Amino acid sequence: MESRSTWDEAAQAASLRRNYVAMVVDGGFYFGGIAFVAPESVLPAMLAALDGPTWLVALAPTLAMIGFFLGPLFTAHLVEQRAMLRPYVVWVSLPQRLPPLFAGLALLLAADRYPGLALWAVALSPLLISTFGGAVVAGFWELFAKIIPARRRSSNLAVRNVVGTLLGVSAGGVVAAILTRWPGATGYGLLHLCCFACLMLSWAALLCIREQPHVPSTRARGEGWTKTVRLLPRFWRTDRRMRGFVAARVFGFGIGVVTPFLAVHALRVTGESGAFLGELVVAQSVGAIAGNAVGGWLGDRFGGRIVAALGLAGGVVMCLAVLPAESRDWFLGIFFLLGGAKFLWMTGSNTLMLELFSGERRPTYVAITSILTLPAMFASAWLAGAMWSAFEAIWPLALVGALLVGLGLVFLLTLPEPRREAAG
Repeated sequence: MESRSTWDEAAQAASLRRNYVAMVVDGGFYFGGIAFVAPESVLPAMLAALDGPTWLVALAPTLAMIGFFLGPLFTAHLVEQRAMLRPYVVWVSLPQRLPPLFAGLALLLAADRYPGLALWAVALSPLLISTFGGAVVAGFWELFAKIIPARRRSSNLAVRNVVGTLLGVSAGGVVAAILTRWPGATGYGLLHLCCFACLMLSWAALLCIREQPHVPSTRARGEGWTKTVRLLPRFWRTDRRMRGFVAARVFGFGIGVVTPFLAVHALRVTGESGAFLGELVVAQSVGAIAGNAVGGWLGDRFGGRIVAALGLAGGVVMCLAVLPAESRDWFLGIFFLLGGAKFLWMTGSNTLMLELFSGERRPTYVAITSILTLPAMFASAWLAGAMWSAFEAIWPLALVGALLVGLGLVFLLTLPEPRREAAG
């Protein structure tokens, strides 16, 4: 066990089955709920259909992530000071799950008379989810590391994602059925309400986690978020691993140059209706199941580095596969690759992060790596919008995305695998 926790291995093992299942259910329903308004496929097309400007469509995937990377900067010191993490995670994550309710009601009740209100309710929903999610993310990862032992983390992350993607497959069918029956704002409103229902089931699972107190970091007492900012230059100068990990994450966001307009491009090229978005969600979900199955098995046995590397390699292949795409089946294959690569990268990089940066200052490391990668999200969204406006074609975005993700893979391969170091 890590040094900061007084809850020993026996206590962890006694609650492992309960906590393992609770984490799986939480993640499963969370990701399953988000699939109804998937940021890489449904949300950009939704914003475009509501006459959102190009720059807003380009920001769609970024809106769903920005808060997760900015929030830990302001909350890492609070997490390090807490002896119990579950109450913090439970109650801060509750408002995170409410925005889809308000967006759904705005679409159903106000879209005809106030279309601008409906558009901005949809745009603000993922931003608010990520903002409140960012406030809880450092606490969540510390709670996860506390209650799930290292040898079971990759499989838990993978099973969480598999349950979520299985629900996502079902969500894809629901998306297609709803948008066929109620195209436009009514259908999009119903999708947001489906999202809200799943997110609340996810929250209920967090209530079932069992935790005992631990001794909080003594160095974090009396610190504020400005202390985290002041630590950043020193950590950057002295920690080569953090520099390599941040570089891999920064360039890994290059896939965000392609994804905002991928579904829009697919509908334009194939001439399919909005209902095709449901099939794309299913394809992405099936790819995610495959990626998680591979990632969970490899990660528990060999660590997160190889899983993350496969995710970035898959991202390069996906970007290049966009270039010749014209048929609906080809686009289904592309979204399959996107789902697999995304979850391989998520499972691998998160597992690697928890083991590279272990110990009592891990929340600070999470905050610093997050804030350093935040500009990359904005840059990828800006670049996607600028290039789409300039060319109105997907091929420049795909080539740039492949180059950037490839550079991320190069930096990732410079990092060690912590488990191999510990064994040797």
